[in-house]
Amino acid sequence: MTYGQAVQGQESTKWRAARDQEIDSIRKNKTWRLTDRPVGRRVLKGKWVFKIKDELDKVGKNTTRHKTRLCFMGNRQIKGLEFNKTFAPVAKFTTIRCILEMTAANGWELHQMDVKTAFLNGDLDEEVYMEQPEGYVDPTYPDRVCRLLQALYGLKQAPKMWCAKLDAFLKLEGFDTIDPDACLYLQMDDGEIIIVLVYVDDLLLVG
Repeated sequence: MTYGQAVQGQESTKWRAARDQEIDSIRKNKTWRLTDRPVGRRVLKGKWVFKIKDELDKVGKNTTRHKTRLCFMGNRQIKGLEFNKTFAPVAKFTTIRCILEMTAANGWELHQMDVKTAFLNGDLDEEVYMEQPEGYVDPTYPDRVCRLLQALYGLKQAPKMWCAKLDAFLKLEGFDTIDPDACLYLQMDDGEIIIVLVYVDDLLLVG
């Protein structure tokens, strides 16, 4: 439940590996940069969230995976200062059913994918600061804080920023949105069709 329990418990090694993996993803995405503590600006905290997930391995055997997320404490954000809009568009169930029916009727190929650490890919517009996370304070600059450059889990605008980046990428690749569902993307070329259906960080791919 807490960072202290994860550090001192019997499975501390597994939780450490999970935290390191999360921090590696954050660093690769350049989610923040260390800066001097700003004058007159609030600096909020982050929180480690721990979860054990039951999964199936490649041979169908039940296994468990230790998963860790560094979450921004967005419940303390002030609207108009640290965030504005927070919506996250999702595909309508009517659209999902229609796409599945068309896929079955035409013998199309269908895949589902989940975007790993999706919310870490959203570019942040607002000026937001966070304390350095527990266990990963830079020993050279322990008094500095994290200026968020990209979204982090728990940030109120994180889903919105991720969807905006995905939308821009798909349109750059030649996809068009189809009314009345803004989460339905379509690309047609010489009679071939590719459909991408977005449900936050889950994608349905049809061709």
